[in-house]
Amino acid sequence: MAISRRSLLTAGLGLPLVGHAGMAFAVSGRGPLAVGASAETGGRFAVRMITGQGADGDIVDLPGRGHGAAWRRGAGVIPGEDPGEVVILARRPGRFAVVIDVAEGRVKQRFEAPRARHFYGHGVFSRDGRRLFATENDFDGGRGVIGVYDAENGYRRLGELPSHGIGPHELALLSDGRRLVVANGGIRTHPDSGRRKLNLATMAPNLAYVDSDSGALLQRFSLPEDLHLLSIRHLAVSRDDAVCLALQNEGPRNRLVPLVGFQRDGTEIALAETPAAVLKSMRHYCGSAALDDSGRYLAVSAPRGGRITFWSAKERRYLAEISVADGCGLAPAGGVGRFFISSGQGRLFIYDLTRGRETALYGGAPGLAWDNHLLAL
Repeated sequence: MAISRRSLLTAGLGLPLVGHAGMAFAVSGRGPLAVGASAETGGRFAVRMITGQGADGDIVDLPGRGHGAAWRRGAGVIPGEDPGEVVILARRPGRFAVVIDVAEGRVKQRFEAPRARHFYGHGVFSRDGRRLFATENDFDGGRGVIGVYDAENGYRRLGELPSHGIGPHELALLSDGRRLVVANGGIRTHPDSGRRKLNLATMAPNLAYVDSDSGALLQRFSLPEDLHLLSIRHLAVSRDDAVCLALQNEGPRNRLVPLVGFQRDGTEIALAETPAAVLKSMRHYCGSAALDDSGRYLAVSAPRGGRITFWSAKERRYLAEISVADGCGLAPAGGVGRFFISSGQGRLFIYDLTRGRETALYGGAPGLAWDNHLLAL
């Protein structure tokens, strides 16, 4: 019987932090590297790194469920000479972050959000790699913040910036190296209330552009009032700063609403026209978004509907979909229209949209459930 991500992930307890040698394979010459948090049998949580050719290394244990990851590139000029480090961030309401040396396949450090904060599972580094920006919840204050950590000094917390919204989830650094774009989902939660959503009647999601030095709000875009229950959660940003949005609907299930959007420069958010049958199959929920290396194609996952959808990023229109049971994790896999795709049923593969071809890396590993996100190095 297949084990779903949700059933497996809810069974885990915190485990000691353990690094295993063997992931040094994940350095140059074998194409892109996919990094993803996972849950294993026996309540174990981990991080796995897989090459585009399917070469597997040992895993690194986590003290709880991980979510997303951020890559701090190394200083090497030869490919693979110094691939840098990856920070895995805890899923809400977790407070831990684990720093992994990619070349050596070992845990370098663990740090935590302050007691009055917890991570939302996403982060991004400054262009020079000195600072990590992580979305966090000021749960007593009912506001979102961006924690700032000093990567050159043991990830000491330097302070925080306002996210200018509630429930910030994914964020990205734009090409100027100064602006952060933040998906403020609008959903208020508190650790004392579990995963209950506390403010659906007054939800006000937004997309905020924030100065990474001062925290000043540069621009903010909201959805129409009748779509205030459409939470802005995940982002994919092109090299020229076009922002693609993946949304989840907290509103009535008898109303189909768009789940993919686009925004650029000073223009308002444009929600993509989507065939009704496709929207129905997505079941009101998107779990991840990624652009391919060319920036032409966008992939958006709908794990509750068992669908991966594909879109023209330039034309902002729906193209195609494939069925992937509990498929959620997405990352570019090198080249035009190529994506890593992972599932809560243990599958990991590369899908070539232009050829309609799938290359299996994991066919469905027993007892393995990939978490929601993948990072491509």
